[in-house]
Amino acid sequence: MSDLQSKRLQFTPNWRASLLAVLLLPVVISLGFWQLDRAEEKRQLQDLFEHRQLAGPVALEALNTQADLRYQPVTLRGEFVNEKAVLLDNRIYQGRFGYEIITPFRLVDSKTMVLVNRGWLEGDISRRSLPAIKAIAGEIALIGEVYVPQGDVMLLADESASGWPRVMQSLNIEALQKEFEQTLFPYSVRIKQISAASYTPNWVVVNLQPEKHTGYAVQWFAMAVALLVIGLLANTNLWSLIKRNKVEVV
Repeated sequence: MSDLQSKRLQFTPNWRASLLAVLLLPVVISLGFWQLDRAEEKRQLQDLFEHRQLAGPVALEALNTQADLRYQPVTLRGEFVNEKAVLLDNRIYQGRFGYEIITPFRLVDSKTMVLVNRGWLEGDISRRSLPAIKAIAGEIALIGEVYVPQGDVMLLADESASGWPRVMQSLNIEALQKEFEQTLFPYSVRIKQISAASYTPNWVVVNLQPEKHTGYAVQWFAMAVALLVIGLLANTNLWSLIKRNKVEVV
């Protein structure tokens, strides 16, 4: 090879490096764009939450259950059905084991009953006993927020429990509907204000901020660039030219 040829960029095929780039590059690029899509979804959720908080609560009876009710603030008036509480299992809060306490709430002048999430209550890690749930007597007014689950819930055990209070992995409102004499509102409502009826609010609006997803997207795109660079170095004499130029400069 002449000295002039050695100073030119030349293609030297490396099938292993090429195959690696061909297989991985589409994957990491698609993951980057997927994270960007997730970031946009989270921004839309935040915008929806902020818009509805500014609009203020409406009476639950006035809601159209076919509409998008995510983060909708509501007012409720009625009384708790204390004897039929549900404890949502495996709710970890600040490193401690506990339950989310769900108590049915019978609306005044309505045939509808609502499952009200009163918040998190610490439980016995040995599971030998259930925590004592405060009974709230009489008619009260509540301010809450409709909770619409995002996607399917993975169950850790068979939902075959019976009796009250009942421990469940997640709320199966359709199944519970069969056990109540009144119609159940299709979503649970989370108490917003601190009161005698509430426990610790352990939920978050968006479980991962948009900026996190954007950061992950940058990492995937950086990996794609790294694969391109590796492929270029493996299939050309570029690295030799770079080292040669360094030696000449020195």
